[in-house]
Amino acid sequence: MSKKSSTDFAKQKSAIVGRFAKEDELTLEWMPEYIKEFPKVIKNVPLPLKWEKCKFVRAAGKLIPKKFGVYCFSIILGDPFPKEFHLPLYIGKASDQYLSERFIDYFGERGRVKGREKVVIMLNQYRGQLFFWWAEVQGAYVSMIENHLLMCCKPPCNDKRPNREKLWGKAFD
Repeated sequence: MSKKSSTDFAKQKSAIVGRFAKEDELTLEWMPEYIKEFPKVIKNVPLPLKWEKCKFVRAAGKLIPKKFGVYCFSIILGDPFPKEFHLPLYIGKASDQYLSERFIDYFGERGRVKGREKVVIMLNQYRGQLFFWWAEVQGAYVSMIENHLLMCCKPPCNDKRPNREKLWGKAFD
């Protein structure tokens, strides 16, 4: 095994047991102007999105619809923060498969050595604290909504960064 691949494996092994390094910093970027303008740039999509949530446990899988849509993982921070203070960690989409299928996929990703590192850590470190939020969206709009949500709020476990200029154009002119 090469030095690089053994280092990668060790890092991913830490991810599977759910450990962020002490020097890891999770940063949530919040873009208030994009949130305010969201309804103007999302045309032909019924708004507001109707979000539902459940605790991220296998038994909740029966609550998740067999529909397309967008979803978000969040945690409740707990003391010393307010009781229901949710922090978004990841935003995703279900456009090639249903929300219910994406929900179940994440249980498999928990132990995946070649999984997305931040997602694997999130799924393991916050086991028992995660919530899964979803909003049904017509299939044709799912990717667009996900991209716009990611521009409004860049959760710490997402690596995807949509191009603002390409998607929002002159929305603020």
